[in-house]
Amino acid sequence: MPLFSNKFSAKTIPVRRQDTSVIKNEFGSDYAAKELSIDLAPLKLKLGDFEVSFEEGQWIPASGKAGAAHKENIKLKKELEQLEEENNMLRLKFEILLDMMTDKTVEAEQQELQRAQSLGNINKKSKKRW
Repeated sequence: MPLFSNKFSAKTIPVRRQDTSVIKNEFGSDYAAKELSIDLAPLKLKLGDFEVSFEEGQWIPASGKAGAAHKENIKLKKELEQLEEENNMLRLKFEILLDMMTDKTVEAEQQELQRAQSLGNINKKSKKRW
């Protein structure tokens, strides 16, 4: 058995894992998953019966009453956004129709005024002849 063989022999260095936190922070998790071929599942935390997951920078309840309420809130927010968009579209249509109605009313009044003026001119001419 040699005296210094084990003590001074070079040990194998373990392979380093690539640090993906910089890439995730710089380019986002979608880019990191695509470029580095890593599957990033959402982070989940379970405390007793309560379970939450970390998605898109927020802790979202995944189970229990809070989870059901959160899902209902998301559904109601989407419905509210849709109704607000529909309301804005209807307001725009109402204003356009009101403008069109105003234009037609003004045109009708102008035509009636022109008729009245032309009838007045005809009556004046007929009175002058007599």
